[in-house]
Order: sequence, then C-alpha cells, then structure tokens
Amino acid sequence: MKYVKGKEKFSYGFAAVGSFMTANVIASYLSYFLTDILLVSTAFVSVLMTAARIWDMLNDPLMGVLIDRTKSKSGKMRPYIKAGAFLIFFVSVFMFLPLSGINPVLKMVFATVMYLSFDTAYTVVDVPFMGLMSVATPDDKERSSLLTFYVICGSFGTVATILLLPVFQSFLPEKWVYFALSATVGLFAFSGYSMLYRNSKERFSSTTEKIPIKEMFATAARNKPMLLTLLTSMLASPRYLLMLSAAYVSTYVIKIPGLSSGTVLVLLYLIVGSGMFAGILLTPVVYKRVGFRNTTLLFGAIGGVCLAAAFFIGRINYYAAMPFMTLGGLGLGAYNTLPYPMVGDSLDYLEWKTGKRMEGVCFSWNSFVTKFNNAAGAILLSLGLVVFKFVQPVVPGQPLEQSGFTVTGLYALVTIIPAISFFISLVPAALNRYTGSRRDAVLKELSERKRGFSIENATDEAVTAAVVCDEEKKIEDADANAEADGKATATTIEVTR
Repeated sequence: MKYVKGKEKFSYGFAAVGSFMTANVIASYLSYFLTDILLVSTAFVSVLMTAARIWDMLNDPLMGVLIDRTKSKSGKMRPYIKAGAFLIFFVSVFMFLPLSGINPVLKMVFATVMYLSFDTAYTVVDVPFMGLMSVATPDDKERSSLLTFYVICGSFGTVATILLLPVFQSFLPEKWVYFALSATVGLFAFSGYSMLYRNSKERFSSTTEKIPIKEMFATAARNKPMLLTLLTSMLASPRYLLMLSAAYVSTYVIKIPGLSSGTVLVLLYLIVGSGMFAGILLTPVVYKRVGFRNTTLLFGAIGGVCLAAAFFIGRINYYAAMPFMTLGGLGLGAYNTLPYPMVGDSLDYLEWKTGKRMEGVCFSWNSFVTKFNNAAGAILLSLGLVVFKFVQPVVPGQPLEQSGFTVTGLYALVTIIPAISFFISLVPAALNRYTGSRRDAVLKELSERKRGFSIENATDEAVTAAVVCDEEKKIEDADANAEADGKATATTIEVTR
C-alpha cells in the first residue's frame, strides 16, 4: 500500500528544491561574497565558520530534542516547518546585502549575525523536514524511496541556483547579484515549505515526549549504522570544496578567452554537476542491489581515483582533466545521497535494538553533519586561501592577478584534496555491516515483534472485554435476584395481611 502520493509527494519535491537552493546559495557563494564583495578577511571567514559549527553542536541536537518532546494537533514536525518557512525567507532576503562601504567591524558583526541566523533558521526547518519523511509512511521501502526522491528533486534546486547566477549577472552590478539571487531563492523556499506544511501528514510518529533528554541521546548513540554512516560523510567533507571553490577556480585558474568568469563558472558547475547528478540517479539503483557499504566503497573509490587523476593531468592541460572531474562528480553525488536513506533505514535498527526510534534526534544529527560538511569545506577553503597566499581584491568584484603557487593551490582544492578525503572515508564505510542479509534479518524480526505485540494486545483486549462482560452479567444477575427477593417479600406481607 502506498501512503505518500499525488499532491503530498509533489509537495516534498517542491520543498526539497527550495531547501537545496538555499543551502547551495550559502555553500557556493557566501565565502566568495565575504572575501570579494563584502571585503572581510579570509581569517575572519575561518573564525566565523568555526563559530557556526560550535553553535551547530548545540542547536541541532536541541532541535531534535524539541521535536521528540513535541505533541500538538499538527504533529511533531509540521509546526516547525511552518515557522521555519518564514525564518528562511527573512534571512535569505538580508543575507547578501552588499554593505562593503561600512566600517570593517560592522561588516564582521553583520556577517556573523546573518550567518548564525541562517544557520538557526535552516536547523528549525531542515531537521523536522528530514524527520517528517521518516514518519510519513510505515513502509521502509517507500520511506527510502521518498528520501531518495527528496535528494533527486533537491538536486534540481542546486542546478537552478547555478543557472540563475548568470541571468542576474547579465543586468545587475556584480555586488548586487548575490543579493538578488538569495532573495529569489528565499521566496521559492518559503513557497515550498508552506506547501509541504499544508499537504503533509504524520502517519507513523512514535511517542517520545515523555522520555528524558539524557535517555534520548543515550538511545540514539546506540544506533551504530547511523554513526558509521555519518562518520563516513564527515571524513569526506572536503568533497564540498568542489562546489565551494568553483567561483575562485573560474575567476583565477581556468580562463577561457571571450567568456566571462560567470560563464566559466556555469561551465565548471555543469562539468562537475553532470557527474554529480548521474551519481544521485545511480545511487538508489545500486543501493537497492548491493546495500550501503558496497555502494559507498564503489563511488568513494571512483571519486578518489578520478579527482586525483584530474589534479595531475590538469597540471599539464586543464581541458584534458575535465572528464575526470565529471567522473569525480559521481562520488560527490553518491555521498550526498547515501546518508538520507541510510539514516532512515537505521531507525529500524535502533527500534530493533532499543524499542525506540528517536526520529527527531537522529535526523538532527544528520542535519548537523550536513552543515558540518558545508562548514568544513568553507573552513578548508578559507585556510587554503591563506596557505596559498591568495590576494584579495581592493575594489569589490574586480579580481587581482595571482601567483602560480596560488593558482595551483586553488586547483588542488577542487581535485587532490577531495580525492584524499574520499579514500579516508572508505574505512568507516567498510565497517558498516547493516546491509544485505543482516538488514533483512533485523527487519524480519522487528516485523514479527510488532505482529506479536499486536496479537498480544488483541488478546489482552479480548480478555479485558470478557472480564467486563462477566462483571456486567454478575451485576445484572444480582439486580434480578434483588428484584425477585423484593417481590417475594411484598407477596408475603400481603398474604399476612
């Protein structure tokens, strides 16, 4: 039986597009905006990204606990999606204001307030969005399919922000391009989240609001498949440099005569993005056939080998390296997709092991890791700019010439460094054994437990009903006897008279 279909499924896809659009605008353009438009130092960007991750260590788990302790007529997740839609729209409108002419200290205060506000707003809406998909259906295959559908639709949002950039560049000054892009994306995200709130349903939500907070985290920490999945993703976080560094590579490294840096950026995104999108489409098919571990090992190895080859070939000819960057994008797409269905599947493992699911807490960890990966990429990018001696513009949007050392370093950020991270991530992936026959056995036992629990409940209810009926019959018999005794007494009195 299918639970999520028609208008409801479309709402998930529409909201996913908006979610990925907002995330990609921040991931792809914020660092470039801060260093080349707002003109704040690269050292400050590193500090800001680090501070945001410290804040994430608090707000993501808190959001998960808040969800798991919520009980309302709208459900556990949906109220936060409604509120988060407004927050995301507000922050998106003001995030990229080009206040390059104000005092440097005020610039840093503005950047800090807006980035932490975005981080909070995204947590408010993203954690319940992930959790909502896990309670939309009790069927594990449909849930996995819905999570994959979310990633595929969201990928169109990523592409949309790439295509919108040159449109705004064609008629706006460079300093206002990112403001217009972010405001447009914010409006789209607001529409998507609002539609999702109206059309979604929570059909399979567990009752967790009375469980102590400490026990929530202790229970979630026993979800070994989820922990290994998230560790795999975190170790490969430098893969985000492929998109984060693209604006710098298109401006300072790959220069094509007759084409603007914005056009080169679009071409670079399409080169890597085509491989990424192929990886997103292929991952669900491979995942169903060989499971999480083998799928991760396959695409992680492809990403590592191809990006390493792109680095060494690119030292001779950038154009010859482009096909390898496309193939490297397969690993990026797969790794961006795999955590969602795997974390969803791991809830079954957690329920089998502990009797509890903890949707809010578990998906808050997944949300934290997603933002950690983006921030780790941004921190590595800002550190790379310092290490490779990047020279910032003096005038917003007007790049300066870079040394050969800097150019090589910027190119390494999108090739050899992500390649190394892919190889390292294969270690925890190989240790994740919740796959294949073991996963099937867990699901079978869990299903039998639920069936037995249902039968036991039905039996208990039948016994209770029988006891109630017996008691009621005793009461009725007693009443009848009392009435008969009363009549007999009345007759005796009458005869005596």
